[in-house]
Amino acid sequence: MNNILLFLQSYKKYIMKKVPFLIPILASIVLLFFSSQCKKDTVCKVRIICNYSENGIDTGDLVENCFVEIGKDNYADFAKDTGRTNSLGVYETQFQYEALLDVFATSVFTDENMNERTYEGSGQIKLIPGETVEKVILLMPQ
Repeated sequence: MNNILLFLQSYKKYIMKKVPFLIPILASIVLLFFSSQCKKDTVCKVRIICNYSENGIDTGDLVENCFVEIGKDNYADFAKDTGRTNSLGVYETQFQYEALLDVFATSVFTDENMNERTYEGSGQIKLIPGETVEKVILLMPQ
């Protein structure tokens, strides 16, 4: 019985010497666990809406199959994109990096007399990580 008590007392002294070193380590591990963040969404989504306009006022007439160009020729490949609007006059894409980009849209409209009229519009968009940026481009006759 004495041997057991002697062992417990020596073990207690051993543990008490080690505890001051363990507390900062355990506190650091807990702090690291709670301060680490989940991976944030860095994708920048873009929605371009193309509308016809005769005088600079938005008529609300959507432009189907309108050619949309985001960025310029001298931009890096990851900072430019091209495509066409859908039946609702909307073109959607996404980028990996935050940026300020130029947008150019063009469409050829053919009236009932088979006369072609070119409409063009432009603007700028500021990409924001984790958000969808929406821009309305008014296409004016040229």
